[in-house]
Amino acid sequence: MFKKANNPDTVLIVGETIDGRLSAGSRDLAKQARSIAEQIGGEPVGVLTGHKIEQAAQSWSKAAGISVIVLDHAQSRYPNPPMTASGVEVLADEGSPLAVCFPHTMRACQAAATLAWRIKAPCITAVDAIFKENGRFALNRAILGGKLCETVSTGNTPMVLTIMPGIFSRSASPDGPDRSLSVETRLVRDADQRFIPQAVNSQSHTDQSLERAQVIVAAGRGLGGHEHKDLLDAAAAMFKSAAVGGSRGACDQGWLPHTRQIGETGRTVSPALYLACGISGAPQHLAGMRESRTIVAVNTDPKAAICNAAHYAVIEDLTVFLPTLRKRYDKMTDKGDAI
Repeated sequence: MFKKANNPDTVLIVGETIDGRLSAGSRDLAKQARSIAEQIGGEPVGVLTGHKIEQAAQSWSKAAGISVIVLDHAQSRYPNPPMTASGVEVLADEGSPLAVCFPHTMRACQAAATLAWRIKAPCITAVDAIFKENGRFALNRAILGGKLCETVSTGNTPMVLTIMPGIFSRSASPDGPDRSLSVETRLVRDADQRFIPQAVNSQSHTDQSLERAQVIVAAGRGLGGHEHKDLLDAAAAMFKSAAVGGSRGACDQGWLPHTRQIGETGRTVSPALYLACGISGAPQHLAGMRESRTIVAVNTDPKAAICNAAHYAVIEDLTVFLPTLRKRYDKMTDKGDAI
């Protein structure tokens, strides 16, 4: 199957598993796989790391609509960036791909940087657009926590990229109902391992109110303190199906429990309305709420990254806007059928 990768127009799409299960970043990358490869101008080939993950690989292959190579090693049962870099390095040497694409997560960025150094390739992180101009690749990426967008160009291949979640359109179904998708397993040779991941502890979310809510009122560091949490609760109470969430910054401050954290290292939501209050809009947070149907940002900084991601922006302090909103609501005689 990897004969395709001997074609210089191959694009490697790299995902990971955690104890046999696909990571959230890998699931998102599968949705974008064919669209990413189309933007670069190559044929996508998936690469999935883990141990005894044939079932997960079949599922990932079907979701992405691409054939997949499994890099299997007992020390990859849990995410192992150095081992991932070693395995993908071998494939890159064999196939000379146009690009190697990882999801934009902390672990994947480590693997991407290591791989880029080993194969002497440019490493471009947080990519949210790819296009060609004058025979060179031009890539847009978020910098400074999403406050600025930088465009970089390169004529060198392979490129090593980390891709922002939900940026590229969902991959189209593969051509033809009988398209053959194969899954090939390769055993990764032992590499110099300075550490071996032993476990990944993830918190079980028994409270599924965030995922079920049609409206989410979320706060970031702009909340200012635990004493203002009541403002979020009052705003959420205006709707029939609502929940309160927060960015990592607000949760790390202890203003909201970590079970309420939304983002790359938290929970992924897609409500009908997402009210982002005092949230700067770091890429890690956007990863968890980008697919919300309508995003309203309340922020004192009109240049905040969240305003670029929002459908509507209210330039105001949340401690002024939310009480005003609630007062207007309380004065309404016909409150209608709010969500």
